[in-house]
Amino acid sequence: MRAPLLGVLFLPLLTVSGRAPAQSVVPPFDAGYHVVDLGPVDGFAYYGGVAFVPGNPDLLVVTQYGSNDVRLVPLLRGAAGELVGSASSFVVAHVDGSDGGLAFGPTGVLFFTWYGDNRLGQILPGSGVANRLDDLAPLGVAQSVGGCAFVPAGLPGAGRFKLCSYADSVVYDVTLTPDGAGTFAPSIGVARQLQGGLEGLAYVPAGGGVLAGKLLAAEWSDGVVSAWSIDANGDPVSGTRQVVIAGIDGPGGGAVDPLTGDVLFTDNGGRLVVLRAGASVGGITSYGTPSPGASGTPQLSGSGVAHVGCTVTLHVHHAPHALGVLAYGIVAADVTLSGLRVLTTTDVIFASILDGSGDQSWPLALPPEPALGLHHFYFQAGYLDASTSMGLVASAGLDLLVN
Repeated sequence: MRAPLLGVLFLPLLTVSGRAPAQSVVPPFDAGYHVVDLGPVDGFAYYGGVAFVPGNPDLLVVTQYGSNDVRLVPLLRGAAGELVGSASSFVVAHVDGSDGGLAFGPTGVLFFTWYGDNRLGQILPGSGVANRLDDLAPLGVAQSVGGCAFVPAGLPGAGRFKLCSYADSVVYDVTLTPDGAGTFAPSIGVARQLQGGLEGLAYVPAGGGVLAGKLLAAEWSDGVVSAWSIDANGDPVSGTRQVVIAGIDGPGGGAVDPLTGDVLFTDNGGRLVVLRAGASVGGITSYGTPSPGASGTPQLSGSGVAHVGCTVTLHVHHAPHALGVLAYGIVAADVTLSGLRVLTTTDVIFASILDGSGDQSWPLALPPEPALGLHHFYFQAGYLDASTSMGLVASAGLDLLVN
């Protein structure tokens, strides 16, 4: 098991230097939620819309920006019913355009948004094509549309339909009038100004923790998911924005898992990103005795959620511009070499150069690989210091227990 386990961690660390900041839940919401990356969806290369199939929570419908396909994705669940990944997808409908909006209405009609042409489309149950298309600009929607969502039962404004404009970051209340063909004629009502280039909307249902009853908005331009309080019509209330997830690359979509209450979004890489109730799982703890010197003692710490599919970040602080290494392995050690306490098997070693403040961070994305669960990984950082017998100083060990 040694080589495979080290391999799944080795590649993420190896590519850390050019990465964008890791997605994470920000305070105060990190006390009650964490982010899980379920990985890319087969056949899905960009952000887009997501919607659970009514009556079958193990099937997800997806559309992606710039695609003419509506795809059906079987979902994979763990022992507790939580989402852990997805299987091969397949095309179930062809349309002429799509974007970040996708939502099933109460009669089973599938609504989708169409970026660029600024349209709202509708697909009847069992159909493989768009059965109605409406140009939104004449109705008052700023060029161009982003996401869409229905207010769920149990919340104020239940059943109301909402659209958002990517261009102007506005959320619109939409009245849907039956047109006699099974689809609906939209008309635009109240408009509320938000921010961030909106590409997705999702309402957290009642009983969903601290965020219950909030509208979550995927801000594509700002790379965050924000939460908004809602009024009696289910519309967002100005001035109530709170960032929930930061560091997400181009978020879109938005759908609530009917089994677990997890909220799904997509990102620019065609990945499913899950906001899940529950604080940090797994563990990140220090152990062993550090080895100080004239330059001080390196401080190695970790933050984030030590869970498969989540992201942790390793932090080190020591002397400015210090040169050294970060080592890790799957066996803890305590060996003294000329006064230096070595606290891990050095299976993998990376060069480390601290910045002018004496800091460096390594975002570490834990792949959604079940084999990682309940395994320990042991880290230690060491830096050059001529005052010691070994010419090195070292941090205490850091034990990462993946859950």
